[in-house]
Amino acid sequence: MINEKAKWIWRKGNVTKNEFVRFEDSFDFCGGKAFLKIAAETDYIAYVNGREVAFGQYAGYPDLKFYDETDISEYCREGENTLSLTVRYEGLDSSTHIDDGAGVIYAVESGDRVLAHSSEKTLSLLDSRYVSGEPRFITVQLGYAADMRVAEAPELMPSVVIEKSCKLVQRPVKKTVLGERKAAREIREGLYDLGCEDAGYLYVKYKSDKEACIKVAYGEHIADGCVRYLIAKRNFSLDFYVTEGAGELCQKFIRIAGRYLEVFAPEGVTVNEIGIIPVRYPLTERAHSFTGLDKDIYETCVRTLRLCMNTHYEDCPWREQALYVLDSKNQMLTGYYAFEESEFQRANLVLISHGVRDDGFLELTFPAKGTPAIPFFSLMYPVTVLEYIEHTGDAGILDEVFDTALGIMTGFKNRIEKDRLIREFPVPYWNFYEWTEGSTGAVKIPRCHLILNCALVYAYERFKKLCDMRGVKFEIDTDAIKNAILSEFYHPETGLFHLSDTDPEKYSELGQAFALLIGLGDERTAAALTSEGLIPVTLSAAGFVYDALLKSDPKNAEFILADIRKKYGYMLDRGATTFWETIEGESAFNKAGSLCHGWSALPVYYLKELTNPLR
Repeated sequence: MINEKAKWIWRKGNVTKNEFVRFEDSFDFCGGKAFLKIAAETDYIAYVNGREVAFGQYAGYPDLKFYDETDISEYCREGENTLSLTVRYEGLDSSTHIDDGAGVIYAVESGDRVLAHSSEKTLSLLDSRYVSGEPRFITVQLGYAADMRVAEAPELMPSVVIEKSCKLVQRPVKKTVLGERKAAREIREGLYDLGCEDAGYLYVKYKSDKEACIKVAYGEHIADGCVRYLIAKRNFSLDFYVTEGAGELCQKFIRIAGRYLEVFAPEGVTVNEIGIIPVRYPLTERAHSFTGLDKDIYETCVRTLRLCMNTHYEDCPWREQALYVLDSKNQMLTGYYAFEESEFQRANLVLISHGVRDDGFLELTFPAKGTPAIPFFSLMYPVTVLEYIEHTGDAGILDEVFDTALGIMTGFKNRIEKDRLIREFPVPYWNFYEWTEGSTGAVKIPRCHLILNCALVYAYERFKKLCDMRGVKFEIDTDAIKNAILSEFYHPETGLFHLSDTDPEKYSELGQAFALLIGLGDERTAAALTSEGLIPVTLSAAGFVYDALLKSDPKNAEFILADIRKKYGYMLDRGATTFWETIEGESAFNKAGSLCHGWSALPVYYLKELTNPLR
């Protein structure tokens, strides 16, 4: 806990969106150990005696917030010490943060003594090193940019105490760590290459003969001959406002990702060096003995996973940095085989469990509110919880997440209609399964969809195991649902299941896979998954197809390995250093396709399961 003397505070005056506030305090230190405990809205960087000691807020919910505890002993000196904080208040709801008003709370503690704490006596002011009050979106998911400048500081003033009613708990995962600076190589005037996909904090060393703005665009490719940084309403760039002279600026409020940097600066401004400080979540990688193509696929998958782990799982470090259920299901499953640790999976499952809407289903991302929820993703939550318990043995997590899973399954049970099937959810729900024809979109007239009904049975069969662990009785008549699925979707003359009542001529690999996974279909259904003619599965959902094939016949392992080698070899042949969101690469989603996507790292799991070298 943060000492009760500490209060939530902010600067005096009207609060604006995207403002950066500096707080100044001092404390006496007599030796021993000293710890800084801090929580901030939205993010912070902390300095002791001018040296950076901590940064990076773990985002929470209005009623549940997280604080960091950092050992600052090595930065302290006997006698008087200074504590300086720069706190960014973004002031909007995004895919990774819920706006709950500005504020920071901190204490410096040594044993049972409080050396300093936040109060109205703490001095504060707008931090002139950042551009406050001029919000500019990077993306809707990521929120606002954070632009920097070189400027003189105005006068400090006392802060004001603000009210926040929330539970404060310590960050449940380790802090990310900084790697060695990675300078980009200039490949032509103004265009720089980091050598591979990476993620971290952008820095610029410059010399200027005047006041100027250095704009730095960042991206994952140069398919257009330059960095594609303006995509629809997205703007992947940061601005650095400089004065005459030489200096360096490093932006630690925005974690960027990509491979290429492009500099736009007026004449008279020279960029002497530009690059990133890589950021990684600390993990111990498991050993492997793969060779050849399998080695390249495995290690690129692990690299993809590492770049998609920050304070929580991220779908992609470039475009969104958001925590989704299905994306993280793939990432968690893969992580059990790639890394020694599993506390990251646990923390993400608990964080997700707090993102419950009024209807009992889950938000789209976490922490977020008022999002267009995906019902299919909610169903995958109890599935992911069971996989965590099966791989770690930690059934104690149910104390924290079972009620959320129960609420989800109760909500679906209540939607079962007289014909024993459920219909898709009306707008604004997003009836998404994967990025293929017939499997995504908000619908005005709810469809009866094969995948959603099969997924309900699939999820219930796994949720029932969680209920047994808890001694809870919860029943859904899945036999009746299966019979209804056969009646509505099955074609006995072909052994196939059509996709929905509005798509009676469409047959997808994912649909057949889910039917097989709940015990429906026959050898013809499975055979269709190894031939052409069905709407193909995407990288995100390929695991369901692979699992269905293995359930149908373990000999399908060779087909699965060949499929992985074909698809992932294709990406490697085209220069991939991390694996893409979809096989279309950068051209997908109106030229906004991600080239580093956590859900595409699944081959780690299947390579280790099906070839078993040093598993």
